[in-house]
Amino acid sequence: MPMTAYCKKCARDVAPGEKCPNCGGKLSKSAMRVAWCADHFPVRDWMCWNAAMRILLPLLGLVFLLLLVLEAIAGGAAGVEALLRGGLLFALLVILIIVAALLLLAFILQGEDLLDCVVDSKGVHIQQYLPQPTPLKLMLRLKPASLMQQYDPEEGILLIGQKELLWKDVARVQLWPEKTLILFYAPTWWMRLALPCTPYTYEDSMTFIQEKLGRKKNVKLPAELRAPARPRPEKPRPSQEPEQEQQLTFEDIPAPEPAPEPAPEPEQEGDFVPLAEVLKEIQENETTG
Repeated sequence: MPMTAYCKKCARDVAPGEKCPNCGGKLSKSAMRVAWCADHFPVRDWMCWNAAMRILLPLLGLVFLLLLVLEAIAGGAAGVEALLRGGLLFALLVILIIVAALLLLAFILQGEDLLDCVVDSKGVHIQQYLPQPTPLKLMLRLKPASLMQQYDPEEGILLIGQKELLWKDVARVQLWPEKTLILFYAPTWWMRLALPCTPYTYEDSMTFIQEKLGRKKNVKLPAELRAPARPRPEKPRPSQEPEQEQQLTFEDIPAPEPAPEPAPEPEQEGDFVPLAEVLKEIQENETTG
């Protein structure tokens, strides 16, 4: 099933859009999600074996170290050597094989169940349903037999567990593409949730995870889930670059040039002659005459 939107009014998944095509209700961005159902077989699920072995193997290792310490205190190095040669390791190996055989039988008798998986704006959610439950199946799953009181034969399934992991709590994500499986860790060294996807929802789930966690630097992610860097807006360039100011020294300052002398005014024809000079010239002419 591709990415959908959940309409709270209709309580169903509809095609993404601004409004619900059924009731006309408004669909917000937070309503987007990827939801699907997957058949689950515990005997074929590596994560079920992994969950059991994460308890069994450390327990056997602790028993082995405890025996060695007690023997070292009681008999020294010779006692430890005698203990190892006496078949302690072989005994622990036999115990491991017997427990693994019992786990195999328990997983087979548990039968299959149904996983309702949702990836939305809040986080990852998985609800586990058991079809046709029986008290034996519940006990093998470490569930109380009193859950049978909640079983409705008309529905045919019983909710036996649910897991939820919010985006803010995720510390690391790993991908298992061969099994279309996504592993979530919180903290980084402890796996909190395994999300079994289908071939049709694997890519959509990765896109959703990339949108929610791809830019968080404190979350360890594979390269496929890292969001691409946002392009930085380019600053507008000025049309003309301003000229750089040059620092002038005294040597660079030119000496001032002398002001040019004013050109003589050209004589104009018919200049005005004063009357006194004309009379003086007439008197001189009379005396000489």
